[in-house]
Amino acid sequence: MYKVLIVEDDPMVASINSIFLEKYSNLEVVNIAKNEDEVFQNLEKYSIDLILCDVYLGESNGIEILKKIRSKGMLTDIIFITALNESNKIKEAVAFGAIDFLIKPYSQARLDAAIGKFFKKNEILIKTKSTMVQEECDEYFSSDSNQTEYPKGINEKTLEKIELFLSENRKKWWNANKLSEELNISSVTLNKYLKYLVSTNKLTVNTSYGEVGRPENFYKYHY
Repeated sequence: MYKVLIVEDDPMVASINSIFLEKYSNLEVVNIAKNEDEVFQNLEKYSIDLILCDVYLGESNGIEILKKIRSKGMLTDIIFITALNESNKIKEAVAFGAIDFLIKPYSQARLDAAIGKFFKKNEILIKTKSTMVQEECDEYFSSDSNQTEYPKGINEKTLEKIELFLSENRKKWWNANKLSEELNISSVTLNKYLKYLVSTNKLTVNTSYGEVGRPENFYKYHY
């Protein structure tokens, strides 16, 4: 079981991040920290494997926290989830060992890709011994790329667009026609993505039977 610390000073965002992680049976959110002091209190108390971290934390700064973590010799993995989009800051975060960088607003699919990268890196380290041969080293670094495979006809960017819209409007039920209008995607194309999201348990589907005509499906994002 991997232990996760969420570092976020907005309680609502922290709660959403925590909910997003509930689908993973091998991840445990041990706590939520709001600033630098709380981060290091939790690092001392728990054996943290992964940190999901914002950059803007009031008087604290996520990248500076990462630098301090590394200065103490800690190799805890970190994924940034933040509104920060300055290329030099992103480069700085990666240089100090961030394994991924998600710019808000983000989709569940994009977070899944980041978590998948964390899993793959750690699986490789677990199965290797104290040293690596070249093939193992190549496999470790190849995990930096998004290896997610989608069914034929499912485009990653289109999927992220649909999922982001549904996640931002998670309280509403949507039929395909209304979603098609909102997203400017043909209903035929959209139905492929809706079926895929239902198959991956990201959408709840509810069928409404009217007095006249065919039954109609309504969809709701449940993360």
